Amino acid sequence: MDGGGRRAIFWDFDGTLTDGQPSWRTCMTLALGERAGEYGVTADSLRPHWKRGALPWQPKGSGVFTGEAFWEGMVARFEDAYKAMGVPDALAAEAARRVREIVQDEKLYRVRREAPGALMACAYKGYKNYVLTNNFPEWEGVFDRLKLRPYFAGVVNSGTAGVAKPDVRIFRKAEAVANFPAHLWMVGDNPVADIQGAKGAGWKAIHIAKPGSPRSGADYMVQSLDEIPKLL
Repeated sequence: MDGGGRRAIFWDFDGTLTDGQPSWRTCMTLALGERAGEYGVTADSLRPHWKRGALPWQPKGSGVFTGEAFWEGMVARFEDAYKAMGVPDALAAEAARRVREIVQDEKLYRVRREAPGALMACAYKGYKNYVLTNNFPEWEGVFDRLKLRPYFAGVVNSGTAGVAKPDVRIFRKAEAVANFPAHLWMVGDNPVADIQGAKGAGWKAIHIAKPGSPRSGADYMVQSLDEIPKLL
């Protein structure tokens, strides 16, 4: 297929469509509830223990993205970090399982105020909007509860696709979901997963970055989603 005149934009979720989302370390702290203070567990104090292993979609990660296998690996990782902070085994196991429920609480996410307007402006210019995210298997429930679904023609999530950014295979899956458009953009905040992944797939890319961020190889770097429709 030559894609005709079809145009598509794939948007990352965490840090792109949202400017507030729970880190895994934040969810782990919430999962311990009032007992977090007893063991000095905070998002910051967990950082050195959390960094001991890569997330599934990161280099040297487990590579397990879908279903219960995803959660088995993540729960084991949560438990190890808790235990390193001195949390007793039974409590560590209980809290580690609870993280799965907490990360699905849509109240912990904050959609960027300019997102709806930017998405509608891109659609007005003839682009179909899609989401391309590295996320947990049940993530689409959060997406729906945030009432974002009406803005998008489709979703590609590593947690159900079985492959994650920056692997070129998930970008090929995304192309198929969008019916192989002639014009493809990736919008994201991660210079490796989003930008290098997209460029490696032959797409154009827009990097949502903080002031002073180093060049990522993106076609454009912006600070607000409002800037994107003007670049298309």
